[in-house]
Amino acid sequence: MTSFVDLQQAFSRAEFTSIGIDSARGQVLQPAAVLSDDDNDLWSYLDVLPARSPVFAPTGRETFFDAYSALINSLIAGTNPLDPIKSAKQRLSAWGTKPAAWSAGTAALSKQLQAAPSVSFDFSNDEVPDPPFWGLWTDSLPASSPSDLFASGDVSGQFKLAHSVFFAPTPSSDWYVSSALSLAYARKSGLPWNPDSPITWETTFGANGNMQRLVGGLCIASGVSLQYSSTAIFSKADQIRIIEAGAQGIWPYYFCHDDAVTKLRFDHDGKMNVSVVCSASKAVVFAASVLTASEYLGG
Repeated sequence: MTSFVDLQQAFSRAEFTSIGIDSARGQVLQPAAVLSDDDNDLWSYLDVLPARSPVFAPTGRETFFDAYSALINSLIAGTNPLDPIKSAKQRLSAWGTKPAAWSAGTAALSKQLQAAPSVSFDFSNDEVPDPPFWGLWTDSLPASSPSDLFASGDVSGQFKLAHSVFFAPTPSSDWYVSSALSLAYARKSGLPWNPDSPITWETTFGANGNMQRLVGGLCIASGVSLQYSSTAIFSKADQIRIIEAGAQGIWPYYFCHDDAVTKLRFDHDGKMNVSVVCSASKAVVFAASVLTASEYLGG
């Protein structure tokens, strides 16, 4: 029998395949985030050090900018005027305490989205794996009775993104020097590493290093529209529970009522049908592509 986590993993794979993202690198955002017009809002999703998880967690962790700054400030600059560590230290000093910025913001994203192709894919639950996704509604447990009952039926539907883009700007060169990070990654010991610093290659890029995984880009769409159903039979009590809880956001994107129009209904047999439509004017982050440090730096 298909469990809810099996269902979610299968859906994620189908979705990533349809937009051309390696599913092994994809992490889903729960809930999907509707972006404002503020560049810092968009960049905050790029300024993340992802965990080893199928779920993308953009808050509550050390940022890329903070980790990069601590690393660069701990390294020893060379005497060559063109030394990348020296340049990186100078740029960070000039940047100061401003929020981290990337090479493109919401204006560029808007243009890319308008020119981006549509994506549409059919889905049915016929595969299996096992990660910590939410259940049927926002923040619910995947092993809860309604979630597993939903997944145990034949779940199928069509998922449409009017415009879908993989948005992958680079950190702003005003504060970031990629060659400095590449040099640190390439040399596991000796210069530019400071032997008196607690920051080492291992604590940065090693098996438990804080910069072992980095955000390669964001999966962003506009005009999200989906319809799906489950052949599972829900009791009247479960129907009421799902309708009440689902108002706060329903699978797979868990949009709140301000961000999308969600319609949940049950037929006379107790089978569930769902329709979710998000405004075409809203850009939605629904996943991230996560790279190893080696992949990010082209190593």
